[in-house]
Amino acid sequence: MKKIVALIMVLCLIAIALPSTVCEAQRAKGKAAQPTKEQLVDNAKTALTAGGVNLTGVNIIYDDGNTFWQERLAYIEQDTSQNHGILPHGILKMKQYQVVYFDFVESSPIDDTWVFMDPATGDVIAIYEEKED
Repeated sequence: MKKIVALIMVLCLIAIALPSTVCEAQRAKGKAAQPTKEQLVDNAKTALTAGGVNLTGVNIIYDDGNTFWQERLAYIEQDTSQNHGILPHGILKMKQYQVVYFDFVESSPIDDTWVFMDPATGDVIAIYEEKED
């Protein structure tokens, strides 16, 4: 009889704990973790290499706080000699983004490139390659 009562108590405890465990697992599954810095950099590298860009010898910078981009943006906005496209005030307007900067060596056929990543999903929002005169 003691074994039956103990078994019933164990089953009751499992029945009480199981729904909360299932709910927690479903909540964790539904709420994906934000990508890490490394994942954002890897996604940006993948996007460029998929476009045929050779990343040999490039300095890749995770622009923490997008401060480097903000400095560059101030310069771009003052430079009216070139058409920089709609990037700052178009596609990026009202979006949260994280910048990954690719600083190519002078001898590279590719100019410095900014990859704008969605920090929540890790997706590429836009790619901006600077063009030298």
